[in-house]
Amino acid sequence: MTGRSLDVHRVSRESLRAIAAGRADETDLHLLRSAQRSQLLLVLRALLDHADESAGRVRHPGGTPSAKDAWQLLCTAQRQAPDAVECVLSDPAVMAWALRLLRRLGGSAGTPARVPLWADLGQFQALAAAAVLRARIPAVLRVPAHRGTVWLPGLGVAGPVARRRWSVAEIRVEPDGAVVQGELATVRLPGSLVAQAPGWRPLHVLDGLTSRPDGDLADGAPWLDTVTPHRDFNRYPKAPGRLAQRRLRSWEGRLTEAYALLDRESEPDAAALRALVRSLVPRQFQTARGGLVASASSVDSFGAITLSLPYDATQTAAVLVHETRHQQLNALLSMVRLVRAPEDVPDRSQAQRLYYAPWRSDPRPALGVLHGLFAFSGVARFWRTHRGYVKGTEAQRADFEFAVLREQLQEAATGLLAEDELTEGGRLFAGEIAELVQQWQKDDVAALPGRLAGDYCALRRAVWRARHLEIAQPEAERFAGAWAAGAPAPAVPPSVLRPRLDLVRLDVFGPLARYRLSEPKRFFRERGQAEAGEDPVRRAEYALIAGDAQQAARWYGELTENDPHNVEAWIGAALAQPAHVRSTGRTVLLARPEVVAGVSRAVAAAGGDPPDLFRLAAWLGGAVSGPAWAAHGVWMG
Repeated sequence: MTGRSLDVHRVSRESLRAIAAGRADETDLHLLRSAQRSQLLLVLRALLDHADESAGRVRHPGGTPSAKDAWQLLCTAQRQAPDAVECVLSDPAVMAWALRLLRRLGGSAGTPARVPLWADLGQFQALAAAAVLRARIPAVLRVPAHRGTVWLPGLGVAGPVARRRWSVAEIRVEPDGAVVQGELATVRLPGSLVAQAPGWRPLHVLDGLTSRPDGDLADGAPWLDTVTPHRDFNRYPKAPGRLAQRRLRSWEGRLTEAYALLDRESEPDAAALRALVRSLVPRQFQTARGGLVASASSVDSFGAITLSLPYDATQTAAVLVHETRHQQLNALLSMVRLVRAPEDVPDRSQAQRLYYAPWRSDPRPALGVLHGLFAFSGVARFWRTHRGYVKGTEAQRADFEFAVLREQLQEAATGLLAEDELTEGGRLFAGEIAELVQQWQKDDVAALPGRLAGDYCALRRAVWRARHLEIAQPEAERFAGAWAAGAPAPAVPPSVLRPRLDLVRLDVFGPLARYRLSEPKRFFRERGQAEAGEDPVRRAEYALIAGDAQQAARWYGELTENDPHNVEAWIGAALAQPAHVRSTGRTVLLARPEVVAGVSRAVAAAGGDPPDLFRLAAWLGGAVSGPAWAAHGVWMG
């Protein structure tokens, strides 16, 4: 507000390389965090320029308090107690609110707001209230209340003090405490703002990770957030939730153990986690066998991670590494462009190019692939290191995760670097990761997890192609005619991307493979139950993962007999072929299943009998040239 010109954040090539390779030091992490703080201040300043003008157009009983007055209170608090303001601004929900409101005022919110404009603007008062409350500066402020609940950023929520969906409450801060008063009730806040009290629900500091005996939020320890209205990345406002004590203890124990594991095994990841992640938001998710976890980060909520409860400390650590990588890249992208903007693409007539991201079931743009490349390279490094600390089934599990990710990362990096969508900085960044991943290819893994990892990667790749790629119908009909005439197969054309998200289903192989490695006795016991059942898909998958090629071929054969055009069953049958009988047909089915499926449908449409897809694939084999999956970037039609 002084009118002085501002400096800009700069990223050196050395820092860019260090971040890409997972070697970010304290200076690099400070740069990322500082850039996000600067962005928040710029957003708040932009809001300040328009908030009072917008409030003047809003009809609300009693008017909307001035944002500039709230800003002056924040400035006063910063001069007297800068740590108090830092604690408030470090709440990731503040950025989420500010960006949503900025888009709303600018007319680019996308979806209709679920919050009255006066209440959205009034959150400026909530920021000021939280700051003066921490600083113990006497003040009286009027703040919005959603269903009687008042949000105090970086602290928690008070209420309910009213019943209406939206109302105004008063916060009175005095040297000896604070009171929140609404139209129906009054809440006196406790002296220790991390302590629960009637009508007061604080952010829950993780006891095992705080360095202060009073568990104060200002010491930088992460908190569990079940109360903030902006904690959901997609839906606002969200009512406060509750964690039962037993569930809360599970979260505390799991996270404390995970932080300790990273401190012990992966110091760079531990440092990044502690420096960048402030808020952990528990979410509901039905945990599947094999340990599926739902987790996410948002570019609008720097420092916040939402995740379901992982099943052990090791998986928790891997998830935290993954999401912390997203935090790093989001912060980096606010300073450096790594992917070319649409206006920089030479042929503007083409639509967005989409790629195969091996860890996703849907086609992804270059930025999405880059995010996955960086995030999963961190997870791969975690599992690679973790292998040296464990034995038995835990070592098998670590081998599998590492082997899967190094193959997927190499494929994604190769595809991304082969195209022209990265900037010079982006190529430097992705190239650093690619070089690291290339070194990992020399590492040995145990035979069983290595086999399962290879099958899993081949299966995901082939199924993705079968779902989302195809050859043009005239080409398929030309092949069908050659097949019917007994002629050699023509040259196989490039495939075209036609995303079919309706065909995507839950991945079963990955969770079952992890289950096979972690709990082998239980896996084989339940395989026996599957064998006695009537679901051939379930029986086939169990047999394939168990390494029982004969039984897997039997059950996949039953599937293909019932539905000759079920290309995913044919892919499973191809994977089940023992090494000593593997054929050209198998290779083509795994490499170009969309071609085999397209020609098969064309043969049937022309009145011919459905062909054996192994025979058809072998016939096509002589016409497939070049690396079958060298490039996955294709222009959308």
